[in-house]
Amino acid sequence: MTIATTVTTLQALLDDERQAQAVRGVADLLDRHARRSTIRRLLQELETTHQALQQQLWRLPPLPPLEIVRWAQTVQAMPNLAFLEVDITGLHDADIIRLLVLTGQGKILLDCYVKPSQPINAQISHITGITQQELDQAGIALDEALARLEQTLHGRYILSYHLDFDQRQLSEAARRAHRPALSLVGECLMQRAMQYDAVSSYPKLEALCQRIGQPLPPQPHQTALDRARGQAELLDAMANVLHQASAPLITRPPVNEDGETDLDDQPF
Repeated sequence: MTIATTVTTLQALLDDERQAQAVRGVADLLDRHARRSTIRRLLQELETTHQALQQQLWRLPPLPPLEIVRWAQTVQAMPNLAFLEVDITGLHDADIIRLLVLTGQGKILLDCYVKPSQPINAQISHITGITQQELDQAGIALDEALARLEQTLHGRYILSYHLDFDQRQLSEAARRAHRPALSLVGECLMQRAMQYDAVSSYPKLEALCQRIGQPLPPQPHQTALDRARGQAELLDAMANVLHQASAPLITRPPVNEDGETDLDDQPF
């Protein structure tokens, strides 16, 4: 029996019950009980079908919120849009080793290496794509790098993948360089991507770029410029609804044996 047939049958039985006169005899009573039993059975069948359909609905991939799409379209059209990438040597007491700013049109506004307080290790070189030789040859002082960044970002609306993290690193670097903290005007692209994909965990930029068909180069060949361009591609995909969420991309960043977040699994 189809849902439509079940509903029609139910309605007819309910109409019969509603219009029935007072019970007249045992036989009539038995008929009435049988009819109401059938009504309850059919209602249970409908409830079971409803629950099964509800489960199917819940299992459908979420649709991107229209407000996030409109946000991406608006930001992408801003003439002063810029993407920020900050490469560092770790999660705590870290040195900044590269600053890169890319316009919304793909032009490099700033790309400078920064001399760290100590040589970088192989893990950082693998993650950032930066070699110690590049830092030795092209690295500039932190104070000069921050001054260039401040001048570059003046009047710019910044998108950064994990803006809060970058802001903390820049503030700490400014403190060490005895400079005023740099205030970034903009938003976190990662947070917007999480709203777009309806996930509560932290998706990696690399995973999102893979999903939209714009994969980043594999490490150690992946650089800040690649990630900045990946941010731009991600924003474009959100603005044009070029991908749809399916399963969650990644759970919260894994921890190592000491209970600390593994550096390899950071979204930057």
